[in-house]
Amino acid sequence: MRVTNCTIGKEVKKPENGFDYKYYFDENNKILLSEKYLSGRLSYINFYFYLDGTIEFIQYSCEDKKITIISKSFYDEQERITRYIAAPNLYRDFYNNTEEHIFRYENEVTYITQIEYFHPTKSFIFSEERTEITNMKVLDNVLYYLDDNQMVESFYPIRFKLVDGRKVNVSLPKRVPVFKIIKESMVKILQKWKDINKSVIWINCESLDLEMQYTTLNEDTEEKWNIAFYDSNEEKIFEDTSHRYVLEDLLINNGCNIDDLINESNYFVKKMIKIIKELRREGYILDNTAVILSDLEISDNTLNIAKKVNHKDTIKGFFAD
Repeated sequence: MRVTNCTIGKEVKKPENGFDYKYYFDENNKILLSEKYLSGRLSYINFYFYLDGTIEFIQYSCEDKKITIISKSFYDEQERITRYIAAPNLYRDFYNNTEEHIFRYENEVTYITQIEYFHPTKSFIFSEERTEITNMKVLDNVLYYLDDNQMVESFYPIRFKLVDGRKVNVSLPKRVPVFKIIKESMVKILQKWKDINKSVIWINCESLDLEMQYTTLNEDTEEKWNIAFYDSNEEKIFEDTSHRYVLEDLLINNGCNIDDLINESNYFVKKMIKIIKELRREGYILDNTAVILSDLEISDNTLNIAKKVNHKDTIKGFFAD
């Protein structure tokens, strides 16, 4: 199982142009061996052995000339995986890392517990042994990460599944209207600030953890137009952190660079401009309040956005600086 934008293999129509994997199957279409190529060179050979409801896996490194991974998967009578365990990652110098996954099925829900055991090697004997446990569940083609109280912390849509060895795309669940959520959250924040005489509202897009801050300064100084000087009054736009991942998924699918929301995410910028204009029309943002949509670096695009969402007189000082 893979999630988000990961891919397992691909159909190679022109093998002479190079490929990443080569697969070998038996007469029952079960994979027996695969070869992994890096930069056109055979780097790893993977062996698969089928024994009484289990699959044993061995990975051999051609470069290091040694076995690097050994794992075993267990299946129930319905051919559903129930347990996966991997021996220590034999190629690591600092930790021998044993990984285990336990699967439990209840009606339409699959519960997964991932357990990682970290055993320091002699080189890192000063490090402590530790165990990390991650709980997950799968429902309606969505993978949910759970906290210690089994409450959802975050989630990711599953992109595809393998059916008879072939990749089949999975239809995404109903879209979460994330920009509607952004607008509704901004309205809540603005209502909270309604009795404050704000001169500038700064929407910080330094990351997908969007925030809003304000200043009440009226004099055109750096302190007014530089968020670094603002009081600590920031408010997070996403109350539910899972919506951050929904936004990330949506932006990636629309060709946006999620590491640069201002200059390389035109889809995001257009949506935010629309929201800001609507909030002005609906009276949540007054005409004499400037709105800056930016990360912490002022770019030409920041200035262009400012022109589109503000009255000229309210942002004269921003351009002068």
